[in-house]
Amino acid sequence: MKDRLLGRVVADRYRLESRLGVGGMGAVYRARHLLIDRVVAIKILQPEKRGEEHFRAWFLREARAANRINHANIVDISDFGETEDGLAYLVMELLVGDALSSLIARGPMDLDTSLDIMEQIAAALARAHDLGVVHRDLKPDNIHLINRSGRKNFVKVIDFGLARLSQDGRLAAKGAIFGTPEYMSPEQARGEDATPLSDLYSMGVILFEMLTGRLPYNAKDRDGFIEAHKHQKPLIAMDVNPSLDPSVSETIAMLLEKDPANRFRDAHHFLEKIKSLQRRVAPPTVATWVASNNSEPRRDNSGVISTFSPAGLNDVAAWALKATVFGRMVATAYPGGAGPSQVMKAIESIWRLAAASTRLDGELQAEARRNEQLRGRTKDFSAQLGRRIEDLSRAKSKLKREIAAARVDLERLKKDYEDADRELKQARDIISSIDKGRDEMSAHLRDAYEKAGAMAARRQSRSEAVAKVESKIAKWQEEARQIDTQLEEYRRQLDRQTTTSDDDLVAGQRRLAAKVKERETYSMKLEESADYLASHFKGRPECEDLFKELEELDRNSVIIEPNPSMLV
Repeated sequence: MKDRLLGRVVADRYRLESRLGVGGMGAVYRARHLLIDRVVAIKILQPEKRGEEHFRAWFLREARAANRINHANIVDISDFGETEDGLAYLVMELLVGDALSSLIARGPMDLDTSLDIMEQIAAALARAHDLGVVHRDLKPDNIHLINRSGRKNFVKVIDFGLARLSQDGRLAAKGAIFGTPEYMSPEQARGEDATPLSDLYSMGVILFEMLTGRLPYNAKDRDGFIEAHKHQKPLIAMDVNPSLDPSVSETIAMLLEKDPANRFRDAHHFLEKIKSLQRRVAPPTVATWVASNNSEPRRDNSGVISTFSPAGLNDVAAWALKATVFGRMVATAYPGGAGPSQVMKAIESIWRLAAASTRLDGELQAEARRNEQLRGRTKDFSAQLGRRIEDLSRAKSKLKREIAAARVDLERLKKDYEDADRELKQARDIISSIDKGRDEMSAHLRDAYEKAGAMAARRQSRSEAVAKVESKIAKWQEEARQIDTQLEEYRRQLDRQTTTSDDDLVAGQRRLAAKVKERETYSMKLEESADYLASHFKGRPECEDLFKELEELDRNSVIIEPNPSMLV
């Protein structure tokens, strides 16, 4: 059945050209930005979901959150919003490449490639988690590999946060399970909400599959996988692929821990481990080095790829030429240059409206460029803040791990102190119980004094060590608090900038829509005048060649304005 949305124009500027795929929440289309001739991908909320106000709210909220991430390894979102009739849409870069699932389907992947891809995914997750965005449905189908400037297997993670749409409590019973069963974490399998550590578990499943060519659990259906994630021990990667380095197998096992607390502390922690593995068991290649830098792509702030399509004349230029042809018709049919008043009014109207359309055409392009430049500046700003947040979060992650390790040492030292204190008291009790009136010190008393001295020294040493560790922990905790303060301020800056930018973009889009409608009015009036003149001169032999010129102009023109009947 033909897709009724194909050919329509969304938000006065995106014409849907073909459908690329359909998912649980909506369909994805290849589309063209009519004002700057850019090809994009648009995800549109399924029509049956459009009437659900909370679905639209989730869709737009998650799109806004994902848009703030602005990381090289996450699909770029350039626009999102809602049309007048409630169609929620999300505009993304069009990815040309393969899903990771297609590579896995060919069999086990080599370690170098697997770690390179996993490093890029981890970097994307770290940035997203730092900004409070959890993927919730990480799987090979949501990881696309493209060729960027000759760099193969450049990762683009898609559908960040959008899986949360399915978990609205108003649509499902408490404890309902959502996600992709093969890759969901145990906590998600229990019906709990996903956390950043849930994403890490999913990465463990993916890495296991990349290196072994199979999943870490034996199950036949959705329910089987859900139960396996909750209760079964996963297969050991080395048992499936004996060529794997033990440290790689141990890393996967840690990711697949049932208890989130036993996994890596966060994505930064995992990213450090991946880089360590690359250095030790898979020496970095040039491609891996590029990925490990995770530099943001340089942007042209205008965001403009080109102006109107060079494949033909745009409609404004075509109308100017048509006006010339109609003027020649008047001169040919009425050699004196003065035709009937209605004809002269029509030709004057075409000249005037064509000039006005040319002016408006320039304003439309200028407004579109302003909006693109604003998006570019906003993305540059959010990328800068994102890198600062990422650096601080990485430092905080390391501090938290150092604090956790220090607390383990602290507990050991405190126990040692308590043991020394107990033994010191025992030695003193022995000393006090022995008769000290004798002339000679007995061996038993001497041993008690020696033990008391040793335990006193040991207790003092442990007391000093405890104080040092406690001081170190307090210092690190203060540093972590200072980092939290900085992070909160950067996040507030990002929120303020995003809100301001969104408001400015909405205002710009409204101005753009108003100009588009004004141009529609011009177009309708031009058509009326042209229809009248064509009807008036039709059948006149002297105008036959001029009508052929008009037909040629129609064939070569590129109509770029939205047709009111096609607006979604």
